[in-house]
Amino acid sequence: MLTAIGPDSLVLDAGSGRGTTAVHLAKTLGCRVMGITLEAEGVEAGVELAQQEGVADRVSFLQGDLSGARADIAAFDAAIMECVLSILPDKPAALERLFGVVCPTGYLGITDVTVNGPLPPELQGILAVAGCVADARSLEEYAALISDAGFRVVETTDLQGVLLGTLKDIKGKLMVAQIAIKLGKVSLDPELLPQAKAMLASVEDLVRDGTLSYGMVVAQKPAD
Repeated sequence: MLTAIGPDSLVLDAGSGRGTTAVHLAKTLGCRVMGITLEAEGVEAGVELAQQEGVADRVSFLQGDLSGARADIAAFDAAIMECVLSILPDKPAALERLFGVVCPTGYLGITDVTVNGPLPPELQGILAVAGCVADARSLEEYAALISDAGFRVVETTDLQGVLLGTLKDIKGKLMVAQIAIKLGKVSLDPELLPQAKAMLASVEDLVRDGTLSYGMVVAQKPAD
């Protein structure tokens, strides 16, 4: 999908958060990007980051949901959604909205946490809050939803290694925290760290056995 994006492209970042991806795309590909986020803080952070990175003329942010994405015309050459679809209660409606704002032959790229099978009860609540797992689906289910919205699925990719890399980073931070606690640099309930390490180990087991993963779907809107 990224090979089709250039300086003349207009890209929608649906659920842009603090603007990191929107700014990165504008800076590396030279495209124009509109980010949409529900949080006013996200808009402020995105605007500030775009200014810092010298791409304020190519990146804009809008507070709201997809209903504000210029639905009157198919304006966008591509749309992306990162770790957002899994937490949306009405996934078909969101994807239909994206289909409406992407121009013919334009692309949709979605990355998200995937779930294959039941999660242990003791982890369900925690993961739902912390890991975009509130209503995550399998990679195949995401692809089917995107296809049902009218897109033609071009590629599906399991990115298990990305999630394992993230868990490795978290494990490293926990080790640093443990050292800081022992040195008296950080004051923390001594029971919290072992609990966090145990939960992390359980999540890592779920990733390694395929229950949890991270996936990408790339799709294209058919020509008129």
